Amino acid sequence: MNLDLLSKIIGVLGFVISLLTFFITRYEKRKRIEIELSYANEFEFAKNDEENINDNSLIRVRFTNIGPTAIILKPRTLIIKHENKLFKLQNDDFYGMNDFTELVPPLSTREIGVYLDSVMDILDIKAPKTYDAKSLEKRYRLYVEVSDHVGKKFKTNKFYYHEAIGEFCT
Repeated sequence: MNLDLLSKIIGVLGFVISLLTFFITRYEKRKRIEIELSYANEFEFAKNDEENINDNSLIRVRFTNIGPTAIILKPRTLIIKHENKLFKLQNDDFYGMNDFTELVPPLSTREIGVYLDSVMDILDIKAPKTYDAKSLEKRYRLYVEVSDHVGKKFKTNKFYYHEAIGEFCT
């Protein structure tokens, strides 16, 4: 092996390494939002005791920015889907609307509350007339999606709604 061939091999390896470095840094800088669903009620979103609050059930939707850059999140683009039925938040009010700051810095969290009954009605998820072994195990897969200010969609389908116990499971 002569010196000329060795220098060409090193040059090609250097080029490949620089390309890999470029792609890895782009991959690490991408925007990432983790979406969580949980059960809540109106009391958890109340600011003070003087508000007129009922004991309505809510779905707490928590958005956590797990990426390295800030994201401008649009909560009205929230979609919850089950089979071919869609719940779109764009027309409904939600708790936390006045406090929700759309700019989500890295490693920070924002949350909103959506009425559970309205979501379940639109998604056609109903309690069975009688509970038996089969209906107690019934789970409904939920697909959740939200967009940022440029239209990039953040989605997850890891959630199930277990109607018998009223919880969201992964």
